[in-house]
Order: sequence, then C-alpha cells, then structure tokens
Amino acid sequence: MIGQKHIENLDNYRFKKSWLIVAPLILILGCSREIPLPKSAEIANGPVIHMFLQPDSSIVASCSKVVGILNPFEPETNASITIGINSNLPVALNMNSAGIYSNPIPKLKARDTAVIKYQSTTDSFTLEQIIPSNIVFTKTDTLTEPIAGIGITQGFKIQFQDSAIDQNYYRIQAKRLIRKYSRDKNNNVIDSTEYWETMRIDGNDLPFVRNNYNNYTEQEILFRDETFNGVLTTFHFYNLRPNPNNNLEKTIRVSITLENLSKPVYDYYNTRAAHLWSQKSITQLPGPLTGNIPNGYGVIGAFTSCNWVIKYQ
Repeated sequence: MIGQKHIENLDNYRFKKSWLIVAPLILILGCSREIPLPKSAEIANGPVIHMFLQPDSSIVASCSKVVGILNPFEPETNASITIGINSNLPVALNMNSAGIYSNPIPKLKARDTAVIKYQSTTDSFTLEQIIPSNIVFTKTDTLTEPIAGIGITQGFKIQFQDSAIDQNYYRIQAKRLIRKYSRDKNNNVIDSTEYWETMRIDGNDLPFVRNNYNNYTEQEILFRDETFNGVLTTFHFYNLRPNPNNNLEKTIRVSITLENLSKPVYDYYNTRAAHLWSQKSITQLPGPLTGNIPNGYGVIGAFTSCNWVIKYQ
C-alpha cells in the first residue's frame, strides 16, 4: 500500500524535524547566559496532517498536532475526517491506531475529485483534490554504456505519454534489490540477506529543466512537463553497472517508479528536499516546508504511478 509507505517515510522525517527544533534549545540551556529564542524558531500550534490519495488504494491519513517546542507533536485522537468522491455521499475515516485514520472501502480513480473535510476540537477545514491522470510506460529499454570519468554504467530508457489535460508534476525514483552473501573460508555460501537500496539518478539528456531543488538530492528527481507538455517523452538516465564478478553481493532486480503528482505534493517534496539538504550544511538554516493544511503543517494531495522492474540473472 503505497499511500501508507509515504506516510511512514514522512513520520520518520517529522521526527528529524522536531529534533532540529529541540537541539538549539538544548544548546541554550547548557550555557550560563540565557539567550531568548528568536521568533523565527517558534512553532505555532496547529494540525499536522499527511494524506496521499492514490487510485485503487486504501485511504490513509496521519494526523497529529503541535503542542509545544520540547514535545512538538502528539497524535490527534479526536479528529473527524470524511472524504467525498465526485458526487457520492462522503464516507468517514476511522482511527485504527493513535493518529492514523483510514478507510479501505472507497476506491479512487484517475481524474476523480475528492473533497476532504477535517474537524477536531480546535481546527476545521475543507480541501479539494483532483486525482492526476494515469501514467504508463509506453516503452522501456536497458543498455550498457561507458561514460567518461565514471566507467561502465547501466543505462535505463523509459518512454511515457504526458497528458495534455493539465500541467503535470512528476517524481522518479529507482532502487535495487541486493542479495548479500556470507561465505566460509572455502568460499561456500553459508548465509544470505536481501535489502533494497535507493539508487542515484543521473543523466545528460534529461527531458526537462533540472531545478535547484534537484541539486539537493540525486535519489529522486522532481520535474514538471513545461518543456514537453502533451507529447511522447523519453527519459534516459544511468547508474553504475553491478559488478558481475562480485561474489559477496548481487543485484537481483531494479525497480523504477514514475509518479504523477498533484501540485501540493510536488511543492511539498520540493521544499522537503531543500530542507533535508540544509540539515547537512553548517551555514544554511532549514527553511519552511510548503504545505496546504490551513493554519497547520503537512500536505493533502494525490498521485498516480507506474513501475518497471528489471530482473537480473
């Protein structure tokens, strides 16, 4: 269930964000002189909601609230959330664990209009989201190619039809399944484990303008269709080729996912990439995340996706 996976990843990120808020205060408390906390470091109380709508998936919302700087977030357990699809009567999301609300029954389709109503003891709002158009790979291909300064790489080509109905916002990610072997002194396999590893994405003929946010991470690419609206587009990128002579680990398969995002999700991911990059900098302060929750934090949005799996012998 991809929607739930998105929420789990963002919950982990949210914890890191709260630590960024707490860390400066710990440093202040450790000093002999009190330094007032600047207004820019304060967090206003409000709801924190992440909800990603996807066709043919359960509807899941992660809800919490800001309660203070030392313990910034706690689950929201008194919320009422409903979703109405097109002209159908709204259905309620039920809380099945602290702060997690879901309903597996209503099934969304591409181009559906979803109306989400949220109410708690302190906040209420209504948001509308249109599910993006479906996206499919019309052609895929792999190739081995030498690249100067890098070596022998594994190239990937994907082709997809961009929808001309509206402006589209995309995210592409790649990961590989690795099987790692433990061997004895006679080189016999005694054990093995498998795990997924996010792959670096790079290319020299990308069909879009690489924006500043994409300079912060090479593990996902966020782009718009401003240079190829409504046309058949080929996307070529590469990664280091797995070493076939490595007897300690093997690449079992590679998975490439392309997502068609609603604009709120695209904006949120863009500012999240910049925010995460700033955590690695000693001179750059973390910036705010762009969301669409009224008087709160997080995002309610939608996406469709397609996936290509390359299996290795």
